[in-house]
Amino acid sequence: MENTNKSAGTAVKVANALKVISIVGVVFCIVGAICGFALNGFINEYYSDPNNLAAAKASIEADMGIFRIIPFDTFKDSGNYGVFFGVQLLCAALVCVASVYVFASIKKILENVRDTGKAFLQEDAKKYKSTYIVITILLICFSGISIGLIAGLLLCGLYNVTVASQQA
Repeated sequence: MENTNKSAGTAVKVANALKVISIVGVVFCIVGAICGFALNGFINEYYSDPNNLAAAKASIEADMGIFRIIPFDTFKDSGNYGVFFGVQLLCAALVCVASVYVFASIKKILENVRDTGKAFLQEDAKKYKSTYIVITILLICFSGISIGLIAGLLLCGLYNVTVASQQA
């Protein structure tokens, strides 16, 4: 039990550090998006040079995953590169917000393991089950179907093992 508490304590620290990094990412993405919108004219002028536009090709043609529903081509075609980058950064901020949620949930679970030796109390089972489902959906949306399904299977296994160990 001592090794479990020690490992869970270390994992709590790592999850907390990743949560803080994600919060910093949210702040920087939002500040960058504001700068993109505010400096739209300057950015558009900069990218009017074909050499500068070619240098940013990877950023301009980035795969935005679930955010492909946003009409990015209209921004590019109209030459509004500042707005284009601002919207991209707002999408990245949403991914960081989802990461904050994931790491906060993982931290809470690991704190329960550290303090009680169980991933959750029997009364909290439904809450954690819904949290695991939300985490899986977020991973499918933002990281891809394969990573989301693998994480979903692992979380399902964790949930079932924990529930089974509490009932035994």
